[in-house]
Order: sequence, then structure tokens, then C-alpha cells
Amino acid sequence: MRKLLVLVVLVLAGCSSNEPPATPPRPRVDFTVASKKVTAKPFLYCDLKVEDCRRDNTAMIKMAVPPGTPVRVTVPREVADTPWSVVIQYKTAAGEQKAPVTVATFAPRKETTYEALPPEPGAQLQTVEVKQAGGVLVQGDNGPEPVTQAAWSLQVTA
Repeated sequence: MRKLLVLVVLVLAGCSSNEPPATPPRPRVDFTVASKKVTAKPFLYCDLKVEDCRRDNTAMIKMAVPPGTPVRVTVPREVADTPWSVVIQYKTAAGEQKAPVTVATFAPRKETTYEALPPEPGAQLQTVEVKQAGGVLVQGDNGPEPVTQAAWSLQVTA
């Protein structure tokens, strides 16, 4: 009986693991043009306090987007449950490159989708990015601003 008890204890000890639990998969964002959808991993991903960050530029995805065509952005609930924003960069119809501009900002639990469109006729989107706010604020020109915890990017190809 004692040998059986020792065997059971050893088997149970072998079943437990000292390894930390697996980290959950990082959220993904969908970018849709007409009926074509691509899914992006974050190219920047930090912990909530934005102290431990990982960057993966290979996660930036590419897709052809005709001039004047909107890009529909869809974020998962775990992003929508936090403040998030959409930033675009575009070229005018005359070919002038514009600086990145935040076109939408959402409060937590308000929206999961946004349709990004260049602000003027004939303009061509260059990038569409989603930025998730972290739990840290910094002093900006207009008061406290959140630091980006995660970011996803669609790079537009011709």
C-alpha cells in the first residue's frame, strides 16, 4: 500500500508544472477593403503600464487600396473595451504627402468598427493604424494624453 501511495504522489507531482501559464494570444485587428479582409497582429505590444514592449515590424500588413476607397477597421472586444484610435496618413490628389492624423478616437466599450477614408476627393491612403491606449498618461500640448500600449498597421500598396 505504501508503494502505491508513493507512486500516486510521484505521478501527481509529475502532472503539475512549474512553468508559468502560457500568455494569451495578442489581439488582432481586421482591415477590410470592399470584400477583401486582412488580419493584423500588433507591430507594437506593451504591458498595461507600457514598461515591457515588444516591436515586430513584420506584423505590418500590406494591401492594395484604390484612391478614394475607405478601409473598414474592426477591433476585437479586448481592444474596444479600452480607449482606442485610428490614425491615417495619405497623399492628396496632387501628390502631396500629408503627416499622420488621428481621424477617430473612441471611449471604452463604445465602438468596434470605423471606416477610414481620406479627407479629400481623389486622395490616396498610405497607412491606416489602430492604436490602443495603455494605462499611462503623459503631459501633451493639450493636457494629459495616453501612451500607446499596442498598435496595428495596414500599409497601402499601389
